[in-house]
Amino acid sequence: MTPTDKNTKKENPSSGGALRWVVLAVIVAGALWFGLKAIREAPVAGEGEEGAAPPSGPAPASVIVAGVEKKTAAERRRVVGSLRAKSRAEVAAQEGGAVESVAVDEGDLVKKGDIIATIDARRLDAELAQAIAQATAAEAMVTQREAEAKRATEDLKMKKELGDQRAVSKREVLDAEREAAVAQAQVRAASDQSEAAKSARELLDVRRGDLEIKAPFDGRVVSRHVEPGEWVSAGTAVVTLVSTGEIEAWLDVPERFVSSIEAAGTDLKVVSDGSGEAAEAKSVRRVPDVDQRTRLFSVVVTIDDGKGALVPGMSVHADLPVGESVERLAVPVDAIMVTREGTFVFRAGKPAQEGGMPVSEKIPVEELFRRDGIAYLNSATLNAGDSVVVEGNERLFPGTPLMVSQPGAIVAE
Repeated sequence: MTPTDKNTKKENPSSGGALRWVVLAVIVAGALWFGLKAIREAPVAGEGEEGAAPPSGPAPASVIVAGVEKKTAAERRRVVGSLRAKSRAEVAAQEGGAVESVAVDEGDLVKKGDIIATIDARRLDAELAQAIAQATAAEAMVTQREAEAKRATEDLKMKKELGDQRAVSKREVLDAEREAAVAQAQVRAASDQSEAAKSARELLDVRRGDLEIKAPFDGRVVSRHVEPGEWVSAGTAVVTLVSTGEIEAWLDVPERFVSSIEAAGTDLKVVSDGSGEAAEAKSVRRVPDVDQRTRLFSVVVTIDDGKGALVPGMSVHADLPVGESVERLAVPVDAIMVTREGTFVFRAGKPAQEGGMPVSEKIPVEELFRRDGIAYLNSATLNAGDSVVVEGNERLFPGTPLMVSQPGAIVAE
């Protein structure tokens, strides 16, 4: 056997293997083609069968609803302003001297009459001791002058009796009268000097008391200006103090609402923009001065800050009644949805099929104002007694089936 014949025999097995792979590929391709054809020609499930269920719609949404009511309320407009302390003082030293101690720090609460700081009293104590001595000497001089006047008066009386008996000359009687008059004048002068000494002592007592700088009203320290050891003059501010308890809200009100202020009286609630703290008005007064550029005037509302949560400088707002009380549609504020498309609510509408679930209806509304968690509306479609979605409305679309969790919900007809 030649080498060529041997090589030919070795190549034959490889040719048979390739043929088998080709046959297998043809079989797989045919199976796939017949399978796809069978799938395309298979009838749709339920097609042509009576009573078959229609294609499913949006998934039901679990929501909470509330009823639409009619309530009597006056329209209100929001005005803004800021808080001011009812009293604010730069508490100053009334006497000059070295600061001995400061009893308060920033943020401390003080009561009227509490000692804020003290000033070195040694100099005034020395002056006071001198004044006491002078007052004592003046009182002694009064006693002496009164005794001299008494003696002069008795001498005059005696010499007048002797003069009537011609026992003494007329000259001696006149001299006695002069001495009595001088003695009385000296008594008056000594009395005046004694009163002056007493007044000087009282003044020093007052000045001595002024060395203790006291709070002029109940308040809170917002700034401390001196430290122990510093020298202060009369009039130098020691601390800045703002009052506590009552605080004033200065609101900027458009001039067209001037009559509404008088009608509102104390029916105002001032709300802090930062903390949300609300307080009822205790008194309202109008400042009769309109800004020529903004056409706004100031309204000062006194409120109680018993909790200490309101601070001067905080921004506040109030809803001012600007119209008559009339009956309006009212819904919880959580029912209101505001988007680029406008303001609307979702109403629980009547079911698409009898016995089915209510579906959501998108109802455009005009929001007039809000008060105490209630939004007052105008709407040509919404009616009192309808149910609106107050929880779960952010994920609704018109026509969404509703699973109402609140029992007794009313469905619009």
